[in-house]
Amino acid sequence: MSAALTIWYYRHDGRDGEDPEVVSTPDALDRILDYILDHPQPHPPVLTVRDRPRLMDGRYPDHEVKIDADRDAGLGAVLCSGPADFAPDATVTGGDGGSWMTLARGTHPPHDTTPALYMDKATRTEFPSDALLPLALWRKSLHELLQTGRRPTCVQWQDTDLS
Repeated sequence: MSAALTIWYYRHDGRDGEDPEVVSTPDALDRILDYILDHPQPHPPVLTVRDRPRLMDGRYPDHEVKIDADRDAGLGAVLCSGPADFAPDATVTGGDGGSWMTLARGTHPPHDTTPALYMDKATRTEFPSDALLPLALWRKSLHELLQTGRRPTCVQWQDTDLS
């Protein structure tokens, strides 16, 4: 299976995140990820899987993926929220789903030497340092999202109350 992703991010062409882009190929995804890495984002980019169920009369996706990254530091983080079937490898009590952020066990740098990566810049909610992945793994996880349409299994996850 291959999915199509809808991506909201800020561009410097006057559209400023209002119009999302839809990507369905690895090259198109890489083009946007490279743009995001090269252009500061005032808010974390948001990705959704185009063909997943929608809520509230089709106005909202049943899931959300937020990302942030820093090319100079070589780090990125991912936050996923959604129903149980969006997280194929999760043990979810009651099957309601949840929110998860990446977990970089044993590979994260000390917090005082890392850049701030954000789940939400408006509230200044940072990813903890143990959520920061090497950029190659960050990118690989987003390619898996494109390929499967589900939360990636190539990275480890930790539960979070934030979304």
